[in-house]
This record gives sequence, C-alpha cells and structure tokens, in this order.
Amino acid sequence: MASSMDISYRQGIRSKGFAITTPTGTTQQTLSLSGLAKSFEGILITSAFTATPGVVINPKQLRMTLTINNDVCVDDDSVLHYASPATGGFSGGFPFFIPIPRRLTGQDTIQIRFTNPAASQNVDVTIWYRNEL
Repeated sequence: MASSMDISYRQGIRSKGFAITTPTGTTQQTLSLSGLAKSFEGILITSAFTATPGVVINPKQLRMTLTINNDVCVDDDSVLHYASPATGGFSGGFPFFIPIPRRLTGQDTIQIRFTNPAASQNVDVTIWYRNEL
C-alpha cells in the first residue's frame, strides 16, 4: 500500500524551464519533458528581453506557436498573452501558468516556435506538467 506522501508526490505538478534565444526571424525548439509526463498542464513566459544591451524592444511583436503531438495549441499569438506581468506580481496563486491541458504519452513531441521581427530576444519558458492523471 502506497503512503499518502508517495501518492502526493506522483500526482504533484512539476515544472521545467527553458531559456530560448530568438534571433530576428523564426526560431523553433523542441521542449523535452520526462518520459513519465502524462499531462501537460500549461505554460508561462517569464521574461522577454533583448539579447543586446541598450536595444529597446517591443515585446508585443514577438509571436508564438505551440504544438503538442501535431495539435496546434497556440497559433501565432502574441507572447504577452502567456507572460507574467512586468511587475512580477501574480493574482492567480501558485503555481501560476496559462492552462493548456493536454494528455501526454511519455513519448511526446512538444515544439515551440517564435517569430521575431525585431532585435534578438531572450525568452524564458516554463512548462507545467503532471506525471499521473
């Protein structure tokens, strides 16, 4: 019989972060999760800033497409819709993310594509997932 601590750990939500540099143009990156991941819970963009100091950017220009197993979950949308507020304050509690629930198999292809018409930017992406449904 499993203890309640074991059950809580297995069912708990997890996160994985990715630091992505998006040069001018289109950048695509595969986001790899644990083979035990069974449920994609959501995403959060925690920063979008210029890779070149002193260059001013307009974060509204950065666009994102998120695809999970050939299912386009986010299609060419502004990154600002999936970002934390500039002040860093959250009103949604913890963990805070934009929910995009999808079942996973453990052998999933998760890809994120950024379209950037401006100067090179650094983007921090956090994925939230569960190991059990």
